[in-house]
Amino acid sequence: RGAVVALDPRTGEILALVSTPAYDPNHFVGGINTREYGELVQNPYKPLFNRALQAQQAPGSTFKPIMALAALEAGVIDENFTVHCSGGATWYGRYFKCHKRGGHGTVNLKTAIAQSCDVFFYAVGNKLGIDTIAKYAEMAGLGRKTGIDLPGEKEGLVPSSKWKIRTQREKWYAGETISVSVGQGALTVTPLQLASAIGGI
Repeated sequence: RGAVVALDPRTGEILALVSTPAYDPNHFVGGINTREYGELVQNPYKPLFNRALQAQQAPGSTFKPIMALAALEAGVIDENFTVHCSGGATWYGRYFKCHKRGGHGTVNLKTAIAQSCDVFFYAVGNKLGIDTIAKYAEMAGLGRKTGIDLPGEKEGLVPSSKWKIRTQREKWYAGETISVSVGQGALTVTPLQLASAIGGI
């Protein structure tokens, strides 16, 4: 189960868009019978669900280039900024692990992206704050439909302090930003959105 989106970053033209498992559209020509339609609807692998447009998942480390761009543009770091990663760090009373046990050592922006160092981006996210992260994520096209001329596209979610007040009636806690800074937490994207954002960068 999965999806693939390939696009030309110069124009945004979609070269390939695949969602699997799929179904045979020929069955719908002239009307699909009840039994066949029932099999599609009840299939646990959901072949009618277009994962490329509708799957809303945490982007994980693929969000880190957007974080890097936001931090540089907002001026909270420069290319010489470094962080020492020993395998994790404590933020707001909670220990957040890096994916590399033992850590990456001292990393700068380039090595942090290349090695996907979580601790570096935790620090960057803490400097940016959730609303600045949201601003740049939205500028990259996350949190809204791309406008592709196919039905059923989903928006994903870019969390912010205003979003949390509106939807959960409580304030955003700084510790929540740490998870979002590595593409986790409440942040969700579609494969199409992510391909478009990274293509844009």
